[in-house]
Amino acid sequence: MPLNYLVQNDSAACKDGIGNLPLVSVITPCFNAKKFLPSLLSCVESQDFQLEHIIVDDCSDDGSWSELEALSRGRPWLKIHRLECRSGPIVARNKAIELAQGRFLAFLDADDLWLPCKTKRQVAFMVESQCGISFTDYRHMSEDGTRVGRLLRGPSRIGLTLHHTTRFMGCLTVVINRDVVKDFRFPEINPSVRAEDFLAWSRVIRFYGPAFRCPGDFARYRVVKNSRSSSKFKASLSVWRLYYVVEGLPGWKAGCFFILFLIFSAWKRLLYSPRLYVSGDASVVKYRL
Repeated sequence: MPLNYLVQNDSAACKDGIGNLPLVSVITPCFNAKKFLPSLLSCVESQDFQLEHIIVDDCSDDGSWSELEALSRGRPWLKIHRLECRSGPIVARNKAIELAQGRFLAFLDADDLWLPCKTKRQVAFMVESQCGISFTDYRHMSEDGTRVGRLLRGPSRIGLTLHHTTRFMGCLTVVINRDVVKDFRFPEINPSVRAEDFLAWSRVIRFYGPAFRCPGDFARYRVVKNSRSSSKFKASLSVWRLYYVVEGLPGWKAGCFFILFLIFSAWKRLLYSPRLYVSGDASVVKYRL
């Protein structure tokens, strides 16, 4: 990464960035993700923007922490932290946010990827629009990175109703402007609900206004077997609990939102699952299967 994009140590640079470009803090929870770490750091290094990358390891037992220690050498923009005991992704993300110095928070799980222009384009969009939360288009990617799906292109803005019925905003595409959204954290909910990111976006939209789409194909969500989101039944049950129990929506409203969510999810799986071969950088579609 060019030196002029490295994270600066003084507080003024951390707030305003080089050339008045604000610093972005990339938030990554890590648990048993050793095999994905080189590609994760490579995609963050490729961002044409000033940033810091904070990875919090949730007591991995596959050698992830040793790998992070090795990879952090010579990367002053990379900050790593290991939790004392296994606590889950909510605690890991919130710890990373506590360590973050950036005006903007961006979220990238260890097994997902960004395309090189993602950060620069999205932050420029948010600086111009002064919105509190934004998201981008993205594609699903196979676990080995050789296939992607069709582009998931969202609406220009997402309010509470669209947020609940489509659940379009992928965590890997969301950026939070902390000048607008004060004291952002992920809500500490029962891990069985498995929707802390959705609930966090919901609260931001409720109190700070709709999320706005920064147009562009900027991210790849990796479909990994046995991941938290891989069990469709458990994920669907989690959505119902979230609507009815956690958010306390009336039964009829929770039911309507839940039915629309199921329809949208089935449609998304049918049309957008990885089917296309891509080039080595997972950004250019070569041909259809």
